[in-house]
Amino acid sequence: MAVPLFLRIGIRYFYRASGSDRFLSLVSWFSLLGMLIGTVSLIVVMSVMNGFERELQQRVLSVVPHGYIQGPQERLADWPEYIQKLQGSDGVKGVAPYVGGKAMLSSFKRLRGVALYGIEPQQERSVSAVAEHMVAGQYLGDDAGKYQIILGDILARQLGVNVGDDLTVILPKVTVTPFGLFPREKRFQVSGVFSAGAQLDGTSAFIHIADAQRLYQLGDDVEGLRIQLADMFAAPELLPKLAAMMPAGSIAVTWGDSQGSLFHAVKMEKQMVRLLLLFIVLIAAFNIVSILSMAVSGKRGSIAVLRTMGATPATIMATFVVYGMATGIIGLCLGLIVGVPLAIYVGDLVAWLEQLSGMQIFNPDVYFITRLPSFLQWSDVAVVSGFALLLSLLATLYPAWQASRVQPAEALRYE
Repeated sequence: MAVPLFLRIGIRYFYRASGSDRFLSLVSWFSLLGMLIGTVSLIVVMSVMNGFERELQQRVLSVVPHGYIQGPQERLADWPEYIQKLQGSDGVKGVAPYVGGKAMLSSFKRLRGVALYGIEPQQERSVSAVAEHMVAGQYLGDDAGKYQIILGDILARQLGVNVGDDLTVILPKVTVTPFGLFPREKRFQVSGVFSAGAQLDGTSAFIHIADAQRLYQLGDDVEGLRIQLADMFAAPELLPKLAAMMPAGSIAVTWGDSQGSLFHAVKMEKQMVRLLLLFIVLIAAFNIVSILSMAVSGKRGSIAVLRTMGATPATIMATFVVYGMATGIIGLCLGLIVGVPLAIYVGDLVAWLEQLSGMQIFNPDVYFITRLPSFLQWSDVAVVSGFALLLSLLATLYPAWQASRVQPAEALRYE
């Protein structure tokens, strides 16, 4: 099968150079190197950012359920009946009641604001993995009335408490006494400490639901239900449908609503990093414009000869498009060959470098992770490849169009 003329000449211009064209060939290889570095950087950094995002989701959502359904005016009666109804719905893995909200914990003259949840210990296992993340003491028992509390390890360090110590729970509600208004408070004993490896370890505490009902004066009612779904990304669609099965006035709150600012910050950071790294590919594309412009200027005689031999303007334009695209395509392919395996094994590579150098990038006393996470998404690879090819093509069009307009008589006049 015969290779088209424009393809043969375009490729020849790319890899063969002599005399004054050697500088042009050198610049072409530097442009190729820029495309390679840009592709590798984009794929690896985007994979690491995806890894951090996935790690954050897994750690946060191991403590926080996929959603809540708050009862009308934050009060839900006959909740065992609604739990049975929701558990029979498609896409629901677990349902558990809760009572709680904002509170203050006080110990040794230290105060910390927390999200305090009253939970039913056994049913809570179906919606969160707090029981699996205990690092000291024990999980909440089934016996109510002991006023026990479990805390995140960061919160326990901030309050200076250990298992067996007492602390005071202070609610933003007042109790009327003959001596005036006083905040509602109760002494609790720390029965355990958990660590999910996320910021929630410094802001969350759990007590038995019966103790919370007495503390919040709800009787046998609860504030709502905690929901665990088979697919956490279905929460925005599924939770409103589940709320419609509850009493009128019930409100659905997804994990995206309760933790939205955290995940939105991660997404925004990922987008900004992606945008900054795209400039590397953009600079490589600008180099292609420079290379082709110089090539057109230096090969005007060759272009004129081709025209006199019958080459059409379209053939000349296609020749220089191939010349420029060769830089982008080869740089992209080499970038994929290097970038994809590096993105997959970057965690192992960093761990090996840490072992070799004796340095530790992620100190477990400071960071929630001890290993660089990475999660390669082929959609990201496709986006990077498409963007690089598009920029390479656009960069070739104007210089190639200039080459197609070269007039043979004018070009050969001074040859």
